Amino acid sequence: MEHGQRRQENKTRKTLHENVWQDPSEEAQDREEESVTPVIERGLAAGMLLVFLACHGIAVGTEYSFKTADAAVKPFLSRGHLTSNGRIADYVRVFDAGDYEIVVRAYGSPLGDVWPLMAVSINEANLETVSVNSAEYRDYRFMVGLSAHVHQVGVAFLNDAWRLTEDRNLYLDVITVRAPAGARAPAAADAAAWAADGPAREETALRHAAETMPRHRMSEASIRVRDRTGAGVAGAVVEVRLVRHAFLFGANLCGFAQFDTPAKNESYRQQFEALFNYATLPFYWHLYEPVKGRLKFEVSEPVVAWCLERGIQMKGHPLLWADKAGVPPWSSGQPAEADQKRYMTELMTRFQGKIGFWDVVNEPVNRPGIAIDGPHRWARELDPEAKIVVNEYGIFYEGHPDFHRFLKAAIERNVPFDVVGIQAHAPTDMAFPLDRVKMILDHYARLGKSIHITEFTPASNGKPITGSPWRGRWTEAQQADYAEEFYRICFAHPAVTAISWWDFCDVGAWAEGGGMIRADLSPKPVYEKLRQIIHEEWATRAEGKTDTTGAFHFKGFHGEYRVVVRHDGKTREATLRIAPDEADESVITLD
Repeated sequence: MEHGQRRQENKTRKTLHENVWQDPSEEAQDREEESVTPVIERGLAAGMLLVFLACHGIAVGTEYSFKTADAAVKPFLSRGHLTSNGRIADYVRVFDAGDYEIVVRAYGSPLGDVWPLMAVSINEANLETVSVNSAEYRDYRFMVGLSAHVHQVGVAFLNDAWRLTEDRNLYLDVITVRAPAGARAPAAADAAAWAADGPAREETALRHAAETMPRHRMSEASIRVRDRTGAGVAGAVVEVRLVRHAFLFGANLCGFAQFDTPAKNESYRQQFEALFNYATLPFYWHLYEPVKGRLKFEVSEPVVAWCLERGIQMKGHPLLWADKAGVPPWSSGQPAEADQKRYMTELMTRFQGKIGFWDVVNEPVNRPGIAIDGPHRWARELDPEAKIVVNEYGIFYEGHPDFHRFLKAAIERNVPFDVVGIQAHAPTDMAFPLDRVKMILDHYARLGKSIHITEFTPASNGKPITGSPWRGRWTEAQQADYAEEFYRICFAHPAVTAISWWDFCDVGAWAEGGGMIRADLSPKPVYEKLRQIIHEEWATRAEGKTDTTGAFHFKGFHGEYRVVVRHDGKTREATLRIAPDEADESVITLD
């Protein structure tokens, strides 16, 4: 997203599936037999696990079924079928948490060789997708981990299209929710019960995050104190303190030098440094190369140097973008491939070893126009150590199946990338329900890449909150409360490795009231709340004495530690790094 640019409020509310998108595998769909090979994805039931297989099946356990013609959620005048992109669903009360089988009886009509794409839909999030490639009714099965709450359960049609005598449609009959062995049968519910259960679903997600976070973010570590002979020193006093998180907490640094006095710029920077270890730096082509061949390195180099001096990791955003901000003034449209490669080469070689992450092609699905294959391969060649991020918006609204299929196809083509970048703006004042956030993170995590929350913007603009209406209005207090809970969900998720706020200050913010500090540079409640959880609650400080073998054991958050050892008037300092799946040990020798 371009700093200071205001998009239309309905940007992320648009239909995310309005364009026909063909997966390369669809070429073979018309050759598939009636018996479809199962495709299984495994995971934890607590995380809204989704497993898909399409075949004729056998009922297991107790169940609740509904006719799609009678569903509570369906398009106007629908007779239980989907002849345009949309959703059919009903409300189901689940009494016992577990893995539930969703069985959808459906058939489709193709356009050309492409059949309807159907996604299972849970609480308005479209998740695992299947091609309904049969002209006769068949059962399509999904396994879904459901908590003991009221859920909206159904399916969505994703790729409607028609021409002359051909019309791609999805025809539905019955949707069945089957409970696991030993669980009570689900029951009918309604929209009012589903809405009323919203806060409880979020509380369950937050409890799960609190329970699982230590397992994903902390590890056991040891300090071993030895004398000059190598013998263990018992009774030595050991102090350890986390000085830098491994997890990346950040924001964009677009306001680095935007204020009218040096004192204001320094206040902005000091508050940024006190909270964050990660910064997103702007490289919008329209601004960075106003004259062909004259890149404005003098703007970014002081920012890069400032971050390096403070150990703040950096991401460059974006190299290429099919938006006016990604078109330099000297070009009448998107520059030719040779110019794209030249621009990327000049930036990535200039900052190699300094900027560790790059948004190479920004928003490639919602802003199509630049294929990622070539630029991503150039980026990997230019800086093999840098991490490539695919950054997109609209994911937390309803799952964005187009983006998910785009990423799967890129993986199948061996297009290099390392990180799935999920924007999390709320331009229509939405507070994404936290249980949905967790479910969508689980869904994207199964791609096998790490996840960055790249642009998070809950605002304090006084407007009514959508998505989670029980929260009231976007006051400064509500901004702080929602941000804290959102961070807790994301920090606890094993696939998430970074969260970036977008914009740090209200001055110049693209969303009104979206900053963590006000226009006068005073911190809002959200700044102090996040400082408290990042640097106090999630920051390990331990002190004790070595045992008879000279060892001091503790459990700490992943990151870099300062270690101080005192014994018999002697003091030694050392550093320790705690990382997941590593033997974390530091040996300190006292002379």
